[in-house]
Amino acid sequence: MSKLFNQTELLENSPLAIVICDSSHRIIWCNALFLDETKLDSEQVIGKLYPALPLEAIDKNAQLVQVFGAAGANDVRFQHWQTTLEEPKGAHAHYFTRDRHNRKKLNNLSDRVMTSQLPKRASWVDFLDYEVSRSRRYDNPLSLLKLHLLVFDKPESVCEQTLHNTIKDTLMDELRWADMIGHTDQGTYLMVLPETPTNALESLKVKLDKALSKQIEFICNQLDYKILFGEANWRKHDDSQSLLKRARESLVEKLEALVR
Repeated sequence: MSKLFNQTELLENSPLAIVICDSSHRIIWCNALFLDETKLDSEQVIGKLYPALPLEAIDKNAQLVQVFGAAGANDVRFQHWQTTLEEPKGAHAHYFTRDRHNRKKLNNLSDRVMTSQLPKRASWVDFLDYEVSRSRRYDNPLSLLKLHLLVFDKPESVCEQTLHNTIKDTLMDELRWADMIGHTDQGTYLMVLPETPTNALESLKVKLDKALSKQIEFICNQLDYKILFGEANWRKHDDSQSLLKRARESLVEKLEALVR
């Protein structure tokens, strides 16, 4: 048994909500506090890939995350950080502490952070709600893309932060001003794409894959990686939650096929 699980009692009694993932980002343990705070049950967490959790970052550094589930915890927000563990090898620990500030202050914070390098507008959460409302009223096309950079192997000289900055900068160059980009976690980016029907989404994925591959291979042509897309198109009666859920499930389905 690893040192980590020799300390299970200590972790269980921690004042922090904790999730432990293996080297493939599959969840191998969480404490009861995490389940209680997120209103999830263990079957929705243990054995699942971390990107399958109904958590989305609402700031550009993925340090402030919000629950986007269907069990009544949708306004719950956490300060979040993660560390690499020595054992099990390649494992990651995610730590969460409930953010107790009022919603107005949190919205102001996320607006300031999210707009620091993006067009000056509301956070992607508010932007998505607004675009869903427009689609419901006018039947406008609306799409979501979740992009994930899955790195199988890379030289030690290549910094992960450099890769993520390259993704962010390339997306900002390739997308329209009317689109919104949000950084979630684990190399994942969420794109809210107004006036984008299904056929245009397919063309956009090809365009982004080509542009991103060119920039990543400029950094290092020895990188073993895959760019994956999860997607969702607005349907009649959809709300923001259902769109996010379908985009998340679409991405996780593709991740599952590669990390088994």
